[in-house]
Amino acid sequence: MNFVIKERHATLIVFLLLWFLAGVVQGALMPLSGEEAYYWLFSQHLQWGYLDHPPAVAFFAFLGSLLDSSEFGARLFSSLLSTATIALLYDLVGRKQLRLFIFMVLGLLAVHAGSFLVKTDVPLLFFEVLFFWFYKRYATRDKWVDIIGISLAIVGMLLSKYHGVLIVFFTLLSNLKLLQKRSFWTIVMLSIIFMLPHIYWLYQNDWSSIVFHLNDRADISFNPANVLSYVLSQPIVFGPLVSIPLFIGLTKPIEKTTFNAALKWVFYGVLAFFFYQSFKVFIHKHWTSVALVPLMVLAFDPVSRSERLSLWVRRLGRFSVFFFILFRLYLSVDFLPASISRSLEPLHNWDEWASELSALSDGRPIVFINSYENASKYQFYSKQKAHTLSTVYFNNTQFDYWSGEDDFRNQQVFLVQHKRNQPGFETYTASNNARIYYQFIDRFNAFDKVEVKITSLGDDEYALQISNPYSFTLGLDSTNRVDLRYYLLEGETILKEGEVIQNLSIHANETLLDTVTVPSLNDKKRYHLRFGLKAEDLPPTINSNRLIIRTP
Repeated sequence: MNFVIKERHATLIVFLLLWFLAGVVQGALMPLSGEEAYYWLFSQHLQWGYLDHPPAVAFFAFLGSLLDSSEFGARLFSSLLSTATIALLYDLVGRKQLRLFIFMVLGLLAVHAGSFLVKTDVPLLFFEVLFFWFYKRYATRDKWVDIIGISLAIVGMLLSKYHGVLIVFFTLLSNLKLLQKRSFWTIVMLSIIFMLPHIYWLYQNDWSSIVFHLNDRADISFNPANVLSYVLSQPIVFGPLVSIPLFIGLTKPIEKTTFNAALKWVFYGVLAFFFYQSFKVFIHKHWTSVALVPLMVLAFDPVSRSERLSLWVRRLGRFSVFFFILFRLYLSVDFLPASISRSLEPLHNWDEWASELSALSDGRPIVFINSYENASKYQFYSKQKAHTLSTVYFNNTQFDYWSGEDDFRNQQVFLVQHKRNQPGFETYTASNNARIYYQFIDRFNAFDKVEVKITSLGDDEYALQISNPYSFTLGLDSTNRVDLRYYLLEGETILKEGEVIQNLSIHANETLLDTVTVPSLNDKKRYHLRFGLKAEDLPPTINSNRLIIRTP
């Protein structure tokens, strides 16, 4: 018996070591995606929060970058966290049926992706597993180690991604008796104390991150395609093949325990929550990744007791991992024929793309329109500063809070359009087949830090409070002439636009109060109103939040 246990432990250690090494090698060979480069850029400007994400992903990328400045360093802690997550998961499923567990892990696409990508979901899943690991013990005992462990895990989840609050919320709903326990309120108090640095950052930044996620995303609008996309994308998140016997396992008898009740509430609660949200916003595939952990833990026991389901997990695991390995190899090395690879979205040679873009710009600083991903990739591979100009129909990004706009002010810039080729832009195809739409701007003058606060007065009238944070007067001469315009939006679509103040004039560090009229749209029941500043040949910037307009 002891020999079997030791052999199982040795097999687990070998598997975890190979998993970690595979992730590290993959991370070193594969170019950073735009989103990964964005998080790497966070790590170069460490703080307690960012507009669109909490700071955990930046912190782990920073730790890896201390050891190495390449892709290897940026991704190192993703591989470490993924390996630790799998080790804790095996403990959660009862440290049994190791072979079955390994095939389950190998057959899940999300688990593979988390082993090398710089993603917010990687620390989120680690802290989620850590939360359940401590909660399983806390459900049967009341010890300080579990109280502190749960508190730290909660903070880790929330600092990784705000979705972590769903795990806490549904766990509480599964066991409302927690409200009667003194130790529960100790957990609440400790979690708040540990979160204070981030809460203070939110307060200092006018709760901008919360407002962004609740109201200011460009994809906030009803679209039936969003609901369909959510439903159809979930098999990719949960498998796609190994999840079939896991879902069947959920229909089998599962032991009724406080711990299993929490897993069920989190699993079904998360799926129901995002299904509801899909009627209001586009749901990205990975947002439901937190439901993967309760699925794996809940289904493992009934699957392990069923010879047929166990057999299918092993079969589908083998089949899946074969294609996952091929796909991971392709992410690192472009081995497809050129006729095929050039028809796909560019995945390779972004260092060459950055070099060509730098040469094309002829030494001018580069400003990307609505592409924080390309701006981040360019900075990572060229080691030159770039900026993203966020336009009125898009989202703000962290670039709007950095100094790029001021650094490039009044300079000649190389303006790069994102995906949309518009009049006045030339086209260049990089060696990796990425299309670059560009034009030269003689003088870059954007004013996206001017803030417009909107108050509805009824009858299509709005009171505006326009604040100029700059050290110069707007509208003083032709170099900083701007027009204030309104935009009626549905998602990223501009339904109507018009001018409300021509040649806006406002002194440095002063606030202007004005009342404007914006005609409503009678053929739309719900849309957004936003104000932006139009400066010379640049597209309009984001200068106000999105105000929801509902018509009778």
